[in-house]
Amino acid sequence: SQPTFLSFAKGLGAKAQPHPSALAPGSPEEGRSSSFRLMGSTSWKAALEDTTTRLLLGAIAVLLFAILVVMSILASKGCIKCEAPCPEDWLLYGRKCYFFSEEPRDWNTGRQYCHTHEAALAVIQSQKELEFMFKFTRREPWIGLRRVGDEFHWVNGDPFDPDTFTISGLGECVFVEPTRLVSTECLMTRPWVCSKMAYT
Repeated sequence: SQPTFLSFAKGLGAKAQPHPSALAPGSPEEGRSSSFRLMGSTSWKAALEDTTTRLLLGAIAVLLFAILVVMSILASKGCIKCEAPCPEDWLLYGRKCYFFSEEPRDWNTGRQYCHTHEAALAVIQSQKELEFMFKFTRREPWIGLRRVGDEFHWVNGDPFDPDTFTISGLGECVFVEPTRLVSTECLMTRPWVCSKMAYT
């Protein structure tokens, strides 16, 4: 028999595919469409997270580089407080760092050397401190004590206590002997001792 118009229309209807927006909820076609949308959203979020991670890692790298630069600068000055209480070639006693020179110079030159190293000619506060100094030098070095007028004064401004030490001599600048302090001319050349507070 000849196909009728009605049967032809039914055939077209059976082959037609519905638009995704018209898919029934829960149908296989709806599931596949949702999966495609989810994959697209996930890819976008992953790309965003990857970019954020790279920016964060870059910022951390810059921060670490800055820290290394600062540590290098401090190390060049011989001062990294978290590693050592005293600079290299200085000795620790109590809460002070001491530097014992090898070459003799006059009192003012020794004082200037100490000043350039953020220290001062040694200020001795006890007999034990004096004994410590003579464990490392027997060369009778300059210390930070000088006559001003009729009185002696420490270079850091502390008053001199004559009951703690006896000073002999008629000079202006003071050096140390094992059991006493001696004043002499400031232009005499001697080694010297610098001291400063230890790093904490």
